[in-house]
Amino acid sequence: MKTNKETYNTIIFTDLDGTLLDHDTYSFAPAKEMLNFVRTHNIPLIIVSSKTKNEILELQKSLKIFNTFVFENGAGIYICDQGVTKTLALGFDIHMIRKSFAKYKKKIAMQGFSDMSLEEIVTLTGLNPKKAQAARERLFTEPFVLEDEDQLETLQQMAHTDGLNVVAGGRFYHLITEGQDKAKAIEVVKDFYEQKYQQNFTTIALGDSPNDLSMLQSVDNPILIPHPDGSYMSGAIKNLTKAKFPGPSGWNQALRAHFDVL
Repeated sequence: MKTNKETYNTIIFTDLDGTLLDHDTYSFAPAKEMLNFVRTHNIPLIIVSSKTKNEILELQKSLKIFNTFVFENGAGIYICDQGVTKTLALGFDIHMIRKSFAKYKKKIAMQGFSDMSLEEIVTLTGLNPKKAQAARERLFTEPFVLEDEDQLETLQQMAHTDGLNVVAGGRFYHLITEGQDKAKAIEVVKDFYEQKYQQNFTTIALGDSPNDLSMLQSVDNPILIPHPDGSYMSGAIKNLTKAKFPGPSGWNQALRAHFDVL
């Protein structure tokens, strides 16, 4: 595998569901070529996802990539540095989030992960029971299903009053801390790498959903992955590249093009 570009001063930030992972099967198989490229060239690949810390730790074993990552939509950062690990909190803890969620449920019909049985989460996500249990183990955010989309604006207003926000992900809405987003978290990660290696890094981000928008807007080279139906998320993003295919196939194709892989 050959490349015509320098690759060693680059950090790649990536969403998971619908981006590196197939929306329906959660497979990353079509992206294996560029995953191998990233490993071979020691390019930091930073997962930035709504998934939990435990979900991502398990996934990284399959990816054979063991890096710092951002979880629960930027609420937490798991720092991994030469065998030393620590978790940084950028959002309110889950007890405060769920207390507010319980209050909102009295006025708006919605169901959070904390309300659902393991079997219900398995059905909604397509995950096996072990992975569904890991998805329930939240530290900072509450994914939920909103029964009436017309109630979204009202819910947003209620959340803002409590210093919270509602963002849309690939499958669920998420109740999060206001001001918390993927962009702020990746800036912390970028600073960490630049201080560690005493150099500047060029940044790439790949995503497909509204909760990826701030991340895509904040990097040097944003790559938008289409939805399974071929449509793209709307939003103003400078210097945008649109991948040609959904999910891991588009992820692989877009990074091949970026790095001029021959």
